[in-house]
Amino acid sequence: MILFHKNVIVFLVISMNLKSWMKNIDNNTEVLRLNLAGTHDCVTKYVQFSHISKCQNLNIYEQLCIGIRGLDIRVQSRGNRLGMVHGVAKAFNTSNHFGKQMDLADVLEKCYRFLAENPSETIVFQFKNDSGTEMEHCFDILFHRYIKDNKNKWFLENRSPLMNEARGKIILIRRCRMLQSNEYNQHNTGIDFSKWLEQDKAVPEALTLKTNGKNEMTFVIQDRYKYKPKPRWHDCIMPFLNSMTDFNGTYIINYLSTAGGFKGPYNNSKYINPEFMKYPLKNNIYYGMIYVDFPTTELVKKIIRTNFR
Repeated sequence: MILFHKNVIVFLVISMNLKSWMKNIDNNTEVLRLNLAGTHDCVTKYVQFSHISKCQNLNIYEQLCIGIRGLDIRVQSRGNRLGMVHGVAKAFNTSNHFGKQMDLADVLEKCYRFLAENPSETIVFQFKNDSGTEMEHCFDILFHRYIKDNKNKWFLENRSPLMNEARGKIILIRRCRMLQSNEYNQHNTGIDFSKWLEQDKAVPEALTLKTNGKNEMTFVIQDRYKYKPKPRWHDCIMPFLNSMTDFNGTYIINYLSTAGGFKGPYNNSKYINPEFMKYPLKNNIYYGMIYVDFPTTELVKKIIRTNFR
């Protein structure tokens, strides 16, 4: 699986510009067959109840600049706007929690800015309504308020695009239901993850998700977030990594995050992330999208390097 242009020297990986590492990926490579680093609850640098809700110490633009290419987006509807949240906790643009709640427009401004500066890149945008209600209304707001006037900046088909189709664009994954309308349908509302099931039981098995539509895709998703960090790594994450092979037609999403116990995401990540850094990833193996709490530049590089050999 040679994923770089034939005239690119492998040593480039070591000194690559993390803002534009995807420029070295061949145009005919399918984006979701790459190994990509993502951020879980990506907007939580400034968030209420930070001990249990904060999962990141970088803002969206900073995350993208260190090579992150998957964003785990959580929203709640506020009239005809979408506010950024982690569960019931509101996210903010600054440390002032008495200020204005972060809006999805604030997130997209950073994404659009990054892609304008780095048109070789793409962003996988996993969209979820974290309130658990008004699913269809939430997507209606997303489409009409935030996407409709910027459709040229999005890849909205219900399939996995090639790099040459996705460069400079946001790839939408839709984790909520939507209504049929004259303006949008199953074919132009992103990759359909509306069948997503929460993995809220402390059992180690990953779950399979099949997308709807004529281009049905199968994903295996590991997100057992109820474990404490040590069993989370040894019972869930490490065995899942050990089971990985070359791409066989099934797409992979792997969360390193966990909410188990009382220590909070930051302290949990202080156990899991070093374990992941010690784990020997292989360049000929497909690991899929790996979502992380508090990723370091070195952790992101570790994932990116597996795309080159």
